[in-house]
Amino acid sequence: MKTEETAELPPPPPQLPFPEEQVRLDDGTEVVLRQATTADMNDIKQVYFAAYGGRYTLSEVNDGDKMKWCINDPNYLWLVNRAADGIVCSVIFVVDPKNRISKTFGGVVHPDWRGHKMMVNSVRRGMEFIVNDRRDADLMYAIVRTFVSPSFHTDLNDIGFIDLGVFPNVRKVKNYETHGFKVCFGPGALERRRPAPSLHPAANLIYQIVRGRLGLEPADVEKAALAGRPVTRWEMLLEKSRDIEWEYYQERDAGRLLFDFFPFHYPHVKLYTRDESRAAYLHYQEKDGHASLLGLCTPGDMVITDLLSVADYAESMGVKYLELLVNAHDPLMQRLAYEAGFLPTAYFPAARLNADGQREDYIVTSCTFVPPHFKGLRMTPSAQPYLQAYYKIYTTKLWEDMQ
Repeated sequence: MKTEETAELPPPPPQLPFPEEQVRLDDGTEVVLRQATTADMNDIKQVYFAAYGGRYTLSEVNDGDKMKWCINDPNYLWLVNRAADGIVCSVIFVVDPKNRISKTFGGVVHPDWRGHKMMVNSVRRGMEFIVNDRRDADLMYAIVRTFVSPSFHTDLNDIGFIDLGVFPNVRKVKNYETHGFKVCFGPGALERRRPAPSLHPAANLIYQIVRGRLGLEPADVEKAALAGRPVTRWEMLLEKSRDIEWEYYQERDAGRLLFDFFPFHYPHVKLYTRDESRAAYLHYQEKDGHASLLGLCTPGDMVITDLLSVADYAESMGVKYLELLVNAHDPLMQRLAYEAGFLPTAYFPAARLNADGQREDYIVTSCTFVPPHFKGLRMTPSAQPYLQAYYKIYTTKLWEDMQ
């Protein structure tokens, strides 16, 4: 029997199209906010090129076939602002219907049109449409560059996006960039959250900040001795093929993967041992050195060695930052990830919908292969505590590894 806390929401209304809207900017100029069509593709690419040159890494923009697919996929919402002389703003939204979460990403404003709050208005309308109007998701998250205007972070906070962590040196296009992690919770999302996470002490440093902002309960903090880093590594082989993604979904859906939750990512690369007893599936963007570990197939007897072997091979490929999500109710996997060098950087409450209808918290961890680069970093007061906590975790782990 479902309790009041885990009761299902009423069924969502029928699938609604995004309504075209006339938007008056602060200088009196009018633009149209509407859903993108395939006829807009070239104009959209021109906006990204004007803002980033040829350095933009997002495949949804760079790959014409994927762009067309996203524009037409019902789980995506691609919004554009069109002025008299063409498209001047673009932002993408995507929904995971299984876990009822959504993401906004890929936002860009033409350099000649910045300063009119078009982006925050577009994000607000997309969030309202997906979470409130259509009720396709219980929450929405965003990864935001800390180098953008501080006022944009303030504007996002005003519409409900709360800072819940940072990703230090997550990408390098021209220089290393630290990004912020923000979540906007819809009605009932936190009420359906599974309470009382069991956390490794390092993860609890991040959770304490989140707890204070969201009014969450104390965590059960693990008191575990250091396991020590094993010396051995597996010899890993590399595979890149179209079959990897299909194989990954089969393994994940059959429950044969550890660390199998990583929304809105799909594998490009498979690393595996010669006897095929172990395999890791990675999303990897060579252009900026960013990778995510989407799942680990292993007998489970030497998980630290598995993770270290994957990390070593990833570094040899040119990966600078390797990300991993760990369940906040699994302190053993948290400890194994920590011992393998995956350090907590952010905390994601109510991230995943479990079979009982509860939303489970996840810890965002990363293994970085370069020293922290924070020169020129503009950190908002809301995000600064997370960077300080990460730096404490990072230096503590350095001293532990030297013992």
